[in-house]
Amino acid sequence: MAAATLSGKRETGDYDVFLCYNHKDKTVVLKIGEKLKEHGLLPWLDEWELRPGIPWQTILEQKIQSVKAAAVFVGPSGIGPWQDMEQMGFLREFNRRSCPVIPVVLPNCKNTPDLPLFLSAMTWVDFRKTTPNPLRQLIWGITGDRTGNEAGRSAAMD
Repeated sequence: MAAATLSGKRETGDYDVFLCYNHKDKTVVLKIGEKLKEHGLLPWLDEWELRPGIPWQTILEQKIQSVKAAAVFVGPSGIGPWQDMEQMGFLREFNRRSCPVIPVVLPNCKNTPDLPLFLSAMTWVDFRKTTPNPLRQLIWGITGDRTGNEAGRSAAMD
């Protein structure tokens, strides 16, 4: 069922969340992106969605204006330069549209990250913790559905 849901969303460009990350954290973010897809959510991730030969800055601007939520991942290397520009764009655009911008602390982050002032005011998801379940928290932040019934599913999350 998740595969059919994702196919329909991809065809219409209906992305649930933009995954914003420092490229040093790509491996961990890819895994979380795959978990989101298993739950019927379509993440926009540069590696998966940027067509070679097309100016990527223009595509990023378009996605920031249309995606429903943003997850700003922070690992041991902190926020990267392009990631910083993206998160500032999300905060401006999403404030206008009342969309969530979710700071996400990655499991390999040893210390609590020092985030930009406005981003730090948002409720965080912390993958270093097991309670509350960070994947469930992230999905709730993206969908607004606290019950975990995203995309018509009520399966247990891991």
